[in-house]
Amino acid sequence: MSYDKEREKEIKTIKERTITLKLSDADCERIAAKAGGQGLTVGELLENFIGDLVDGTYSNGSDECDRAEQWFERCWFGMFPEENLLRHLLEWGHDVDDFLTAYDELKHYEANPQEFAEEVEEAKENGEEMLWFEQEYHYYIDDFLDNHEEVAMKKEIELCRKWLTDFKRLKEEKADE
Repeated sequence: MSYDKEREKEIKTIKERTITLKLSDADCERIAAKAGGQGLTVGELLENFIGDLVDGTYSNGSDECDRAEQWFERCWFGMFPEENLLRHLLEWGHDVDDFLTAYDELKHYEANPQEFAEEVEEAKENGEEMLWFEQEYHYYIDDFLDNHEEVAMKKEIELCRKWLTDFKRLKEEKADE
């Protein structure tokens, strides 16, 4: 798809989003004054910064994008990113929702193998060693597990669920509870 067509497609998805920030009253006054001093609302200021940070649909130019990226890389979270499953999934372009679906199905299977007897038999007849969700789970996670000796999987899954809930809320999709 051409750059212009891709941009048009992105522009069509622009809408108001709700993001919750935790700020002190003093920081609210400071950011409102900084934005207002330039004739912007706080939302408009954040829209511009985010556009530069992600080199998004609207950015203020390559220098601004470079500076926003430099800021990000110098913050503690950019300099010393945590090695976790969520980061692995996102860096490899995996769908976190699909991963969690496969994980949940695998956990259900492990707790209730009798419910899957028919599927197991069918998979064996087709020469398959694993059920679809086992294959999916391993596709997403084997490389991560090979490079991380000790993994607190419960913590990793909770982080993935929290991120997915926030992502769906940001896109205004129904977040599974």
